[in-house]
Amino acid sequence: MLSLGAASLVVQTSAVASEGGTKPWSISAGLRGFYDDNIYTAPKASVRKIESFGFEISPSVEYVASFEQTTISAGYGYTGRYFEKDSHWDQSHRFSGDLKHDFSRRLTLEVGERFTVAQEPSELLSGLPLRTKGDNVSNDAHIGLTIELAPRLSAVVGYRNGLYDYSDANYKGVLNRTEHLPSLNLRYQILPSTVGVLGYQYGITDYDSNLLIPGTGISSSARDNTSHYVFGGVDHSFSSQLSGSVRVGAQITDYVNAPAGAAVQSKTSPYADASVKYAYAPGGAFQIGVRHQLNPTDIAVDSTGGIVQDQESTAVYASVSHDITAKLKGRITAQYQNSEFHTGGVLDGQSEDFVSLGATLSYAFTHNLSAEAAYYFDNLDSKSILSREFARNRVFLGIRASY
Repeated sequence: MLSLGAASLVVQTSAVASEGGTKPWSISAGLRGFYDDNIYTAPKASVRKIESFGFEISPSVEYVASFEQTTISAGYGYTGRYFEKDSHWDQSHRFSGDLKHDFSRRLTLEVGERFTVAQEPSELLSGLPLRTKGDNVSNDAHIGLTIELAPRLSAVVGYRNGLYDYSDANYKGVLNRTEHLPSLNLRYQILPSTVGVLGYQYGITDYDSNLLIPGTGISSSARDNTSHYVFGGVDHSFSSQLSGSVRVGAQITDYVNAPAGAAVQSKTSPYADASVKYAYAPGGAFQIGVRHQLNPTDIAVDSTGGIVQDQESTAVYASVSHDITAKLKGRITAQYQNSEFHTGGVLDGQSEDFVSLGATLSYAFTHNLSAEAAYYFDNLDSKSILSREFARNRVFLGIRASY
């Protein structure tokens, strides 16, 4: 890894609450060296597969403050990544803000927003596994109001909004959309360590009607849909170190603008979301989870011209972080996702598998200075669209300083 010939320097402070007299702000500035063996996530064995060394700069600023009834936080991060092979820059921006206010013991408001301009799919979280050029925008905003209805019964009324806007012409008519998700959850304290949950969500996915699906004369709005989510679940604390959460139900989806005669007009599918968190030791934590639901896909039509409405996906994820010694810390993350296409054509029921792995080691020379090495692997296997398959390896090496 030392042969990369580049290092990373990050100056960072930890945001802490203003209560108690410590500063509420933090700033950071970073420089990292990296190697990427497939910078455009090109198909396997493709002549377009390009590998490159490069470096990355990453300044950021954060603010966190707590008052008697209110906690607020805001942040901005910039990443500029230079690829020497193509002599070009990728630039991404990340804005975030959160507010929590307790009007009283029985009434709490939470508001948050994440705005991102980026090229990496892991930052946009928008249904595209491939890296793409351009100023691609995603915005996720939510608001929630928790109301105590009775000593053991509370209601959470919420709304979430998602906005996705790609500048790449290949994806504008496929993934540009707005999502709305109002929700209502009832929570009942069954036992001191157990809460029962009954929930409903109404989802609206509205694609940009001013755009056409590439290669067709069909409006993007042909993929519009609405969904009813009905579920029940339990949150349980087995101990102060071990907790779990389960949500199980159904998702009923109507494709409201599907072309007349389209094979897929509506669908009922399972909905599930479960996770377990375990702090097994001081400095050691493990989490595993599974999620099943419908999600957007960047494949909009198949070879017969059939509209691909979405995918039905099952994702399994896990992470573990561990203090190996007082100075050496490690973290591993993994995700596996299997997705089936929904269409009336030849892709109906065909699936693809996506795997993402990451490992990070950091060694603290002092309280304020540490070295860091990281490795990331992504792989997409498609049983029906071979030209879509790709593999990508990335290595980072750096030093982190904090103040």
